[in-house]
Amino acid sequence: GSMIPNVVLFNGGVFKAKAFRDRVLTLLKNWNDGEDVKEISHQYYDLAVAHGATYLGRSRSSGHGIRIASGSARSYYIGLESSAMAVPGLKPEVKGLCVLAQGTEEGTHIDLPEMKFGLLTGQKVNFRFFSSLVRAADKPGDIISDVESKLEESAHLEMSLPSLPESGNELVPVCLDANVTDVGTLELWMKHLQSDKKWKLEFNVRPKY
Repeated sequence: GSMIPNVVLFNGGVFKAKAFRDRVLTLLKNWNDGEDVKEISHQYYDLAVAHGATYLGRSRSSGHGIRIASGSARSYYIGLESSAMAVPGLKPEVKGLCVLAQGTEEGTHIDLPEMKFGLLTGQKVNFRFFSSLVRAADKPGDIISDVESKLEESAHLEMSLPSLPESGNELVPVCLDANVTDVGTLELWMKHLQSDKKWKLEFNVRPKY
């Protein structure tokens, strides 16, 4: 079933108006089968976010205090095009490599298996990212076939990646490394297997409301 919050902390100047707070609490109560959801009362609605950010910063620097964990609501995948020979008239299948499991907390390094990929450098490359709200069993490194029919496309990045002097506009062998930051950004690093060169892709994995 769906999850309903136990308590609500309002922030932002708009919630100085009791009518707005009461309306939100009424909606939550209706969703919660008539059971009340507690409001954490305070006076400083305009400063609530700033107070929270200050508390988080102090907690991270000192190691003391309570930190609220935030897990990804979705699993995320990067699209992979097959290196097999193209068949005239047929669109090549796009596979998806899981790079972020559903429920992964922000501020986490993601362990991806040591898999080798070919990265095209020296020209524009399209990177496609997909996601799912229902594939909670997928783990980083899992490969999903035919993602265009199974998953939702979440982001599309077109980038020109600098080429390596010795490779030119060719495929270079890379492995992947990933982090999800405290501000909800997925950083996907493509690390050259034969040098210390690496390229970074990043996009937001927090929901947009």
